[in-house]
Amino acid sequence: MTFDELKNLLVSLGLDPEDVTPEATREEAGLDSLLLTELALVLRKERGVPVPEEELYAATTVSAIERLVSAHAGVA
Repeated sequence: MTFDELKNLLVSLGLDPEDVTPEATREEAGLDSLLLTELALVLRKERGVPVPEEELYAATTVSAIERLVSAHAGVA
């Protein structure tokens, strides 16, 4: 998954596009625990990418989430 794809997904979940940058922390981007859980569900159900919530919680920046999702999608 590219950064732009992840950003579009996060914006569709209600985040402000200006806050979603590669270097933004989860908190700066607005990704609280509820949104991380929702992201995990959307990735698994709509994209077929099973990313454990624990791993999403451990990722500290948006770019770290991007790398994590790409690794689970098999394109790391």
